[in-house]
Amino acid sequence: MLSALRTENSPFNERQLKQLKSSIGDLNPAQSQWLSGYLAGRFAESLPASDEPESSTATSMSIIYATETGNAEGIANRLAARLEQQGSPAELQAMGDFRPAALRKLNQVVFIISTHGEGDPPDEALELFEYLDNKRAPELPDLNYRVLALGDRSYSKFCEAGRQLDEKLQKLGAKAFGERVECDVDFEPGSSQYTDEVLRYARETLQSDDQPVKTGMQGANHLSLVPNESRWSRAQPFNAEVGQIQRITGSNSDKDIYHLEILLDDSELQYEAGDSLGVWANNDPQLVDWILTQLQIGPSEIVHYDDRDMTVSHTLTEHLEITRLSVDNVLAYARAGQKSELENHFSSLDAVQQQAFIEQRQLADLVEEYRTQIPAQTLVEILRPLAPRSYSIASSQKAVAEEAHLTVATLNSNATGTQRHGVASGFLNQRLEPGESVRVFLEPNRRFRLPENAQAPVIMIAAGTGIAPFRAFMQELEESDSNPDSWLIFGNPHLRTDFLYQREWLRWRDNGLLNRIDTAWSRDQPEKRYVQHVVREQAAQIDEWLQRGAYIYLCGSLQMGQAVLDALQDALAIQRDIAPDKAAKLISELRREKRIRKDLY
Repeated sequence: MLSALRTENSPFNERQLKQLKSSIGDLNPAQSQWLSGYLAGRFAESLPASDEPESSTATSMSIIYATETGNAEGIANRLAARLEQQGSPAELQAMGDFRPAALRKLNQVVFIISTHGEGDPPDEALELFEYLDNKRAPELPDLNYRVLALGDRSYSKFCEAGRQLDEKLQKLGAKAFGERVECDVDFEPGSSQYTDEVLRYARETLQSDDQPVKTGMQGANHLSLVPNESRWSRAQPFNAEVGQIQRITGSNSDKDIYHLEILLDDSELQYEAGDSLGVWANNDPQLVDWILTQLQIGPSEIVHYDDRDMTVSHTLTEHLEITRLSVDNVLAYARAGQKSELENHFSSLDAVQQQAFIEQRQLADLVEEYRTQIPAQTLVEILRPLAPRSYSIASSQKAVAEEAHLTVATLNSNATGTQRHGVASGFLNQRLEPGESVRVFLEPNRRFRLPENAQAPVIMIAAGTGIAPFRAFMQELEESDSNPDSWLIFGNPHLRTDFLYQREWLRWRDNGLLNRIDTAWSRDQPEKRYVQHVVREQAAQIDEWLQRGAYIYLCGSLQMGQAVLDALQDALAIQRDIAPDKAAKLISELRREKRIRKDLY
């Protein structure tokens, strides 16, 4: 019966239907009959009498989110739960499941949207953005909305997707019931403020003229479709033991990549292939001491941070970002230290040059290049809060049980002649020992899962540590006895030192679970060769797989992902003998159909 349910013949949206089917779709007849009787009895008292018309007591608040990594979805879920708890009717929907034309019928909407890469909206937002940009888009004078935008200030187009959405809605006559809130990677304070203000607005607005919205909907007679979340979260991580730490690149490799096994015993954390693990790491204490010494700050000086007094050494080690810079950080450092030469030089750079400057440097590099003296409290105020790092899980829980495997490359920079490491990769690969613990939490990535159709062909394209989730995919297929056509396209500098998990991939190929492997070793020949070159070379085969319904997965850097999409567009234009603009439309259609799935960083 559930298979017959559609949005047009039921009161549920696409997301709710998926949740219902995944939750109760496999019940046997006896279980279904029992549940039907149970729900009928539980709801009988709350249903209106058949001879009395059902009155509408409230307008619903629509929560529409678009996400790449799951942060926007998590905020949307929590907002929906809070609205539900206070008795305000709400409907939660992913932007990819939302029909843009339905905006004309909505009155109260909150949009939660992340920005991906250099100002790009998530793939699931593309259809809505195109709809709003269309010359025939309708006016929306009855739409009251508010936007929460997530981004990263280390990128030049901070929260660009949220800003564009806000502007597009305003041009069509929609009215914002509050200012857009823009959040950096430390999004909790801003999103909490936004949630509180939306809740207040809902209490004041979502009621009829003569009857307030009923509270207590969370009682026994209310069936909630808001997903339950794990008790472990970004704000309350699980303290996990590290089982194994093993370098998996050769001793002569230019890359320093490790395989880590995180033990999740007693956590009850359940993940799926394609999900990520968030990791909280402290800054290197020795680096913190060096920075404070150079700035002539005593490590025991007391500063005020997050409504508490603590030593400046503790604040920099556990609470502040010192390995990632933003434009604001650089300018604030220059002004606080009265370094006009830094401010003048940095301000003279264009946006691309400024981005390169901050990507190549850490706070320690500024301190080394532009030595100065800054008061302890001022230093604390110019730095951003420390954020967790996210790693694609390199294992299937069906294969490894109470473990999560990570593939971590040590991030290195050398802008001033001194080697620097990334905060989390340096902690995990260089300072952590087996048996010690690390604070982790799950980051579900429902947009990077294996196809719902277990027989759909799968093309996996990765560079470097982007191979991690594809190892999880293969373990998942192996454990579930599912054997769709599968193809790995993988790139790294050298075959001899950098073929990550080589034995496992060759075993999967030899036993038939993996149909083919194509590789691109960028430094094994005079001309550099990358995965996008393989895509162009194998255009005919890729097109044939796509015509059989294949899904393409991309994992690696943003630059790699864009290069592969460009190569795929060129390949389709040649194979199908069509103009580039028609090939671009084909790529857009594949993205809208969720047959191109990305995990890029």
